[in-house]
Amino acid sequence: MLDMFDSAETIRVRTFAAAIGLLVLALVAQVSVVARLDLPGGRLDLVLTLLAAIALIEGPLVGSISGFVVGLLADLASSHVLGQSALVLCLIGYAVGLVMNEAQRSVAVPLAVIGGASVLGTLAYVAITSILGEAALTGGEAFTRAIVTGVYAALVTPFVYPALLLGSRRLAGNRRRSAR
Repeated sequence: MLDMFDSAETIRVRTFAAAIGLLVLALVAQVSVVARLDLPGGRLDLVLTLLAAIALIEGPLVGSISGFVVGLLADLASSHVLGQSALVLCLIGYAVGLVMNEAQRSVAVPLAVIGGASVLGTLAYVAITSILGEAALTGGEAFTRAIVTGVYAALVTPFVYPALLLGSRRLAGNRRRSAR
């Protein structure tokens, strides 16, 4: 556990607190606003989209821990099995964070990764609810909803990702500017 703080990848408290705060606001907006929108084919998963963008900027450690924390809060606010959202968001945050270096080289990578993370996250939610015997969707419906969620996430990414990248750079201050 102490090796985590001695390694090159550490958690900056300000960045982590900002990520959690933003994800909690996204969770509230998801439940109160986005879930009520009548979008064709499904809806945007704002929490999953923001988590993927944060993990893509900050890496797998911040992505997985942030995903777990906000997933646990989402689980506490819902009626499904405790830990379901925490597991999915933790894994998505970690997996997306692994490709953080490639995102700095291309404009298309954030679009593809965040859209793909939304598709995989949606399918993972469906798989876990199916395993637990609470499935509400068939396979075809789940696949269609996952694709629509990924498309909505990709459409929002050009607005969300640059804003989060700028915020991350401002929180990091001079340390990150001199490292690049």
